Amino acid sequence: MSGEDLGKLEKKMAQAVALILASGHRLPGVRGWELRRRLGKNFPKIINSLDSRLKQIGLRVKIVPDPETGPEDLDRARFYIVLSDPLALSDIQTLGYSLDELAILSATLAYLLAKNGSAAEKEVMEMLETKYPRWRVEAAIERLSRRGYLNRTEEGVLSVGWRTLVEVDRQELLKAFASLGTMESSEKETEKADSEVDEREY
Repeated sequence: MSGEDLGKLEKKMAQAVALILASGHRLPGVRGWELRRRLGKNFPKIINSLDSRLKQIGLRVKIVPDPETGPEDLDRARFYIVLSDPLALSDIQTLGYSLDELAILSATLAYLLAKNGSAAEKEVMEMLETKYPRWRVEAAIERLSRRGYLNRTEEGVLSVGWRTLVEVDRQELLKAFASLGTMESSEKETEKADSEVDEREY
């Protein structure tokens, strides 16, 4: 690549960073069609070059497909700049969330993912209220929705929010939830065994 071509690529990458980070929308990031309009039809190659450059400093470009059109439609996809390593759910606690909020988020996301990403908010609330008081569940859902980890609609549907898609490692979430289920089963077996011992003593 000539010095002139390299200079043009550097300029295009700088424009891409500005578009992604300085979005004027309610949601962060930028749609692919906006990148195409500004950078030209070869914008995917520019994004790939930017991604390689960002990885040198612990960042990367993350592409979240539009749920209606799928991963092949880059124009409808949303582009973000994120940490190279996704956040573990335990990392979210360092952002100022309580252990209860973290547990509620974990359970809610696992439930939603099992339902293909969305469910009636009433269903989710009923599930959570078996573990926590209603007021605590409502407060946590409200805060997590404001922060983008969950999405609420006026029709009473709760779904996975943009921030979860961008920041949270989905595979780790499912693994953690599976471990949680195993722990709960072990606790129940222990309680049952203790109960049987108590009955024999009496």
